[in-house]
Amino acid sequence: MKGYTVLGITDHVDVTNIEDVIASMLKLTEKVEYHEGIKVIPGVEITHSPARLIGEMIALARKLGTHYVVVHGETIAEPVEEGTNRAAIEARADILAHPGLIAEEDVIRAKELGVLLEISARRGHSLTNGHVAKLAKKVGAQLIFDTDSHGPRT
Repeated sequence: MKGYTVLGITDHVDVTNIEDVIASMLKLTEKVEYHEGIKVIPGVEITHSPARLIGEMIALARKLGTHYVVVHGETIAEPVEEGTNRAAIEARADILAHPGLIAEEDVIRAKELGVLLEISARRGHSLTNGHVAKLAKKVGAQLIFDTDSHGPRT
């Protein structure tokens, strides 16, 4: 695997499937952790959830044993409810994925709370990487690069 020793893997969750997905991710981690020297770190991506439920879902994901929580941000390619970026930051998600429509005040808050902002390689989501990177650089917020791959070809 090209020299990688750690692989973070997530699946999309919402209120209907979070328990089942996390149980499956933890089971996968147990089975694959030492395969070819690669440690698999299980996470989840909260996707298309009402902004008012994001804090509750992040807390539940952590209680169920996921190692990190990503929240699907406000993007031009796959819109979510307005206020999602702010809700994810305030609830201290680990990563705000493709937050392309993010405002400067939310980037400042992400810096204060240690929320990483994603620079995405995924088609569509990547269209606003410049905006996110420019604001992050301006205020000193941390970025993370992510493939946001949904399968072998994407």
